[in-house]
Amino acid sequence: MTIRYSFIKIGCLAGAFLLIIYFFWFVRSALYPFIIALFLAYMLNPMVCYLERKGFQRLWAIIMIYIILFGIVIIGGSKLLTLLIKDLEYFSQDLPRILDRIDELLTFLQSQYQNSTLPYSFRLAIDEALLALEYDVQQFIGQIVNSIIAIIRNSIGVVISPILTFYLLYDWYQIKNELLLLLPGRLRIEFISFLRDVDKVLGGIIRGQLTVACMIGIFITIGLSFLKVKFALIIGILAGIFDVIPYFGAIIGAAPAVMLAMIESPWLTVKVIVLFVVIQQIEGNIIQPKIIGENIGLHPLTVIFCVFVGGEMYGIIGMLLGVPVVAIGQVLMRHILKVLL
Repeated sequence: MTIRYSFIKIGCLAGAFLLIIYFFWFVRSALYPFIIALFLAYMLNPMVCYLERKGFQRLWAIIMIYIILFGIVIIGGSKLLTLLIKDLEYFSQDLPRILDRIDELLTFLQSQYQNSTLPYSFRLAIDEALLALEYDVQQFIGQIVNSIIAIIRNSIGVVISPILTFYLLYDWYQIKNELLLLLPGRLRIEFISFLRDVDKVLGGIIRGQLTVACMIGIFITIGLSFLKVKFALIIGILAGIFDVIPYFGAIIGAAPAVMLAMIESPWLTVKVIVLFVVIQQIEGNIIQPKIIGENIGLHPLTVIFCVFVGGEMYGIIGMLLGVPVVAIGQVLMRHILKVLL
């Protein structure tokens, strides 16, 4: 009877959990300000807690961090935004020329090997690969443009998010305690342990990797500006974003810079490739071990699998979120099995 009652209780909890997930999925279009706010609160909470340990009241700690961040955004962001808008304007004007130049390069490569002594089946395979490459390049540029448009379209949510973040930070302990009260007493200790393990995993993936990605984006922007590569700021921002993707992020981030350099000259292409190789060596051997430290508890083959599956299912967003989702899922399964067994 006890075992049957336990299974009924587990089934009810699982059903309630699925209903909650379905509800959030149904209203997902209205949740993005709250998702952004939750992400910002998670990123900023360690700094607030640090100031609390130094003797500041939580309210004043939050206000101090907001003043610093808004000061950085207003002073630095205004200049950066001006440069970014200017680069985006030039990029939109130059985009037809870039696409035409890519077509010319692909046509030139096609004419070179078509006149060679390669077997017909090889040449046909190369033709198909080049067509696929051209399609992928156009899709990649389209995704970038659509992402920028989506950010602008959802700007109201971005503006509201700092206000929601403030309330989440201020009521952080109260929200956590109320969530714990929803659980049976037996599960609270396990849930707290689960949250600690998740924080440990996400601390390396999100906080650590985002810090590394910001540094890499700055280095690449400065390096490309020094090499006189067009749209250095846009490429640097994209390279920083893609750097969050394990293993493949560096290659994806380097692709736009290399393509633009190929359009200009072979020598510039060589210099851009050398720049990215040097920066990635610095990241892999110096920056990443110091900031992230220990790994996220996933085997490299698992990480690569997550990146491929995420990319296949949801494109670039899937590649960015694949590893964190699987890492959290691994922690969740470990704790569920611990409770059941």
